[in-house]
Amino acid sequence: MNKKKAAWGVGEFIVLILLFVSIMTWFYPFSHFSAHKSYTYKPGKVLYNDDQTYKDILNEFKESYEKELDNEFENTNNGIDLTIDRTRYILPIFEQDWLIGTDPVSMDKNKLDKMLVDVKQTTDSLLDLVANEDYTSQEKGYLINSIKNFLRLEESITRLKEEKYFSRNELSNLFGNLRNHFRSNFDLFVTFYERSH
Repeated sequence: MNKKKAAWGVGEFIVLILLFVSIMTWFYPFSHFSAHKSYTYKPGKVLYNDDQTYKDILNEFKESYEKELDNEFENTNNGIDLTIDRTRYILPIFEQDWLIGTDPVSMDKNKLDKMLVDVKQTTDSLLDLVANEDYTSQEKGYLINSIKNFLRLEESITRLKEEKYFSRNELSNLFGNLRNHFRSNFDLFVTFYERSH
């Protein structure tokens, strides 16, 4: 009889542990107790002026930029404009699938690590422009604001990466804010780019 009670106690304990891990995985996807440590973010569709999506605005800028880039390489007599050249390395940060589309995207530590590395490399590219190009004070102001925004992006991504007990609701809000932050950084970078040409 005691063996049956002991076996039942172990079985109950295992069920309780599995239940606890399942609850933690659902409510706190990045917690130490979570089985998967990932969160599926469902981006919504956001329309801007004239009913354009972010993707439409990005593609318009990219199309215009690529023409300038082609012209720059065709006319290299005066040297390559560093702003135009560096932009091709900066642009991919704004073309991430989760920023453009509305399909659910799985976010995990590896994805956040890569995102953080990409943001730091973009910040370095922008700092390189400050150091090596001669901009007007207004152009430099836009560029410095863009750099400050990228540094804030780094902080937001680091916080998402390191905090283990954000609930699903908090993660939804934080990823939504991060997405908006990337998009506003794009607007600021485009303003800088257009003012510097």
